[in-house]
Amino acid sequence: MPMLDTDRLGGMRAFVAVATRHSFVAAADELGLSASALSRRIAQLERALGCRLLQRTTRRVALTEVGALYLERCLDVLARADEADAAVSAFSAQPRGLLRVSLPNLYGQLRVAPLLPEFMRRYPLLRLEVTMEDRYIDLVEQRIDVGVRIGDLRSGDYVARRLTLNRRRLCASPEYLRRNGAPRTPADLRGHDCLQFAPQMKEVPWVLTRGGRRTQVAVEPLLRVDNAEALRQAALGGCGITLLADFVMGADLEAGRLVEVLASWRVADSWVWAVYPHARFLPMKTRVFVDFLSERLGGTGPSPAQPVTSPSSAPPPPRTSRRRASTRY
Repeated sequence: MPMLDTDRLGGMRAFVAVATRHSFVAAADELGLSASALSRRIAQLERALGCRLLQRTTRRVALTEVGALYLERCLDVLARADEADAAVSAFSAQPRGLLRVSLPNLYGQLRVAPLLPEFMRRYPLLRLEVTMEDRYIDLVEQRIDVGVRIGDLRSGDYVARRLTLNRRRLCASPEYLRRNGAPRTPADLRGHDCLQFAPQMKEVPWVLTRGGRRTQVAVEPLLRVDNAEALRQAALGGCGITLLADFVMGADLEAGRLVEVLASWRVADSWVWAVYPHARFLPMKTRVFVDFLSERLGGTGPSPAQPVTSPSSAPPPPRTSRRRASTRY
């Protein structure tokens, strides 16, 4: 196999950016190039290969058949190049370069974003590129170095490390409870106005346990919404009983703006994970960020990393587990 020069690797990175962003403008912004410079780089690559990789329209950029094949090979080549860089950078005294991070929207805002200034002061040679959104992101395809996920994990060629427990509770406003009373048993929830977090707008029963008893309640929500902050606001406004994570409404519980209901029953908790692509050499920039999150979010020292290859049921804490991906608030 001929040696790849830096121009060819640069062309591959440019092509991957356009192919995964489906936009020259977005790819140029990611790479720090002008759109015209990026277009010239792609044209140069296509001339060198003797084939068209991309179909350009006024609204979207699509892969040709050979472009789809080339994208798959480029991702593999670039992953190997990055792995080689990581092996060398492991000997560097200070992590440096660009670290791409993917965070769930609200968790990123409330829990991770406040920690970033400290991390940036600790590692001044690192540059961060952070995206916050709740949709599923393929780490390899989007060239993400590390992501934070809540709940179940999809199977895939990546490694997961447990950061902290995501505690969830049923709660309502004092105003709502004055008007309607508090439920005494899980079955009583069916007679209350319930507010449900539903990312896919699907019916999801609430599962509660106490001792060895487990009960499942299929509520008919007065409000079903895919945004946890909107759900919190509805609960604060006295609209009903909701199920939310502590990181969303913990301060409201402490201040008395919300009150926990059915406190003797435990709602199934979930884990917060750091996930990153599987590689023989873990880049130092990724390792220090994951260690930092474990230190600041978990507060119990590092937990073992594990490959995620297939889903399985989740045991109770503090054991690690493999899960399918969904965000639970």
